[in-house]
Amino acid sequence: MVFLEIIGVLFLIILIVYSLFKEPFDIRLERKTISLEKLPENFEGLKIIQISDLHSKKFGRKEKRILEIISQQKADFIFITGDINEARQKKIDSNIKFWEKLGKINSGCVYAVFGNHLYEDEKIEPIIIKDILEKSGIQVLDNENIKLEREGQYIWLLGVNDPHTNHHNLLKALQGVDNSSIRILLSHSPEIVDDFRAGDADLILVGHTHGGQVKIPGVRAFWSPTKYHGKYARGLFKVKVAYVYVNRGIGTKKLPIRFNSCPEITLFTLRKNF
Repeated sequence: MVFLEIIGVLFLIILIVYSLFKEPFDIRLERKTISLEKLPENFEGLKIIQISDLHSKKFGRKEKRILEIISQQKADFIFITGDINEARQKKIDSNIKFWEKLGKINSGCVYAVFGNHLYEDEKIEPIIIKDILEKSGIQVLDNENIKLEREGQYIWLLGVNDPHTNHHNLLKALQGVDNSSIRILLSHSPEIVDDFRAGDADLILVGHTHGGQVKIPGVRAFWSPTKYHGKYARGLFKVKVAYVYVNRGIGTKKLPIRFNSCPEITLFTLRKNF
């Protein structure tokens, strides 16, 4: 009996050490192929990197690993779906160095949207962080869109502000967008799917959930900071006509632990669905 108790304690210690010091730094590259009927021929094979929920406090171990992985992929675009910063304004210089390096990997092709912690933690004003990011080469889409062009053809990129804190305005982000090409929508939280206009998108990229952060195998994630209570916690979904991908994110919140929910960088390859 005593032996079993000792084994149980040792197992618990190993689990805690793993969840604190190993898995939070074990960044995985997930590869996904998405087939889209309206994808223009000149965008066949387009490669997109998505990162989310970095919660960076400094240019540290995880940030260096992010740059290493992304620089090896030769992607066409980098999309950041919120909660990039966790540092206060007076300590943000280290993060700026990271963002400048990230912006240079895909110069002019790095886009981001804001997440909930920018508003809930109030560490730095949104207008200040937007200015810093854009000077670093990361364009922030604040309920707006941009046309991405390639040899006379185009696709639409839409970005909404955080829906979890009700700062999103998808109607505004859709202004001027036609329906002749695909629409990729960036949002921090999967809660954007409740907006009926989200059905106007072909691919929706979100984060916010951290994949549950602690996930018992075979059991739905019991922690997810959305009203869905574990639904849309991670991975690829089809909601109406849109593909929705929920990224597990890279950083942590509340507790600095991860279990069965490794940090994620996602590489999407777009294909035309003939």
